[in-house]
Amino acid sequence: MRAPNSPGTPRHPRLSPANETARQRVGAFAALPALIRQLGADPALLIAGAGLAPDALDAPEGRASYAALGRLMRDAAVRTACPHFGLIAGRIWHLADLGLLGELVRHSPTVGEALQTLTVHQHLNSEGGLAFLIPRGGVVDLGYAIYRPGAAGAEQFYDAVMAAAVNFMRDLCGPGWAPSEVFLPRERPAETAPYRSLFKIGPRFDAEVCAVRFPERWLSQPVAGADPARLRAARASAEALGHGQLIEQVRRALRLLLLQGGASGNDAARMLSMHRRTLNRRLQAEGTTFQRLLDEIRFEVARQLLAGSRIALDDVAATLGYSGVCPFMRAFRRWSGTTPGRWRREAANGAQP
Repeated sequence: MRAPNSPGTPRHPRLSPANETARQRVGAFAALPALIRQLGADPALLIAGAGLAPDALDAPEGRASYAALGRLMRDAAVRTACPHFGLIAGRIWHLADLGLLGELVRHSPTVGEALQTLTVHQHLNSEGGLAFLIPRGGVVDLGYAIYRPGAAGAEQFYDAVMAAAVNFMRDLCGPGWAPSEVFLPRERPAETAPYRSLFKIGPRFDAEVCAVRFPERWLSQPVAGADPARLRAARASAEALGHGQLIEQVRRALRLLLLQGGASGNDAARMLSMHRRTLNRRLQAEGTTFQRLLDEIRFEVARQLLAGSRIALDDVAATLGYSGVCPFMRAFRRWSGTTPGRWRREAANGAQP
């Protein structure tokens, strides 16, 4: 989502602008042109309009702009008159489409280890969103969170990833697996039948998180056909690729911490196995600060929730880790130059930056 432009409301000077530097492994996105054509639109026009090169989606192992892929899915939903375009796209994604990440997950010994591996190594495929696994007393939430500033088409991205999550779980657990609840951080669509058809239950729209929930007992189930030798080879390849740039590691850590209910510098440093002073020093060397990155993540999450859902401002504030709505409103005005309510109204009216 992108913030509407209003006269006299400059972007907060400490926040990084929306950018195209975040990359996404193409993988199953390679199937989007055929799907767009099947639904009656011209994929070449939409690909060009999203800012992608004509051949950007030709090779699954290629990399494309994360923001541009979001724009492509958003525009495809409009041009094909299919508001659940992302849901359809995600229905054809399977673990094999994840490349090395899929190999790591598919050959883990148990479902729990497979999903933990997915969350730890998901950065191999994406610099814009992260997978998370959060136990909640007898149940588990497997979800996805966009953390990159300026991400477009969040609703379509979330629909696609949750549809894919169902396939991933069935790849690991067999066809008998089903979610007990589904949470989508988007406004309730006019037509919900496609969602019920896929998930077998009615999703909870206007949610603060994007996740499928299921009983914790599934985590102990062995993964049928897991090959230890292939897992060792995949792990060696993943370790050779490293954990990515420091700023990306911090962004992922902050988004995960917000999902868990906190986002302190000490917590982030612990997640990255370093001292807080070391983290501050390294971020300063990169030309940024912990607070600046935290502001960016909070601003991006706020924009997604305000533009894509009807979540109350109190709940948005709580999701971002604020003690109340007033501190959130002050921060949002500092970031955007306007109030959350006005920003939401302008976004609903189609205002663009």
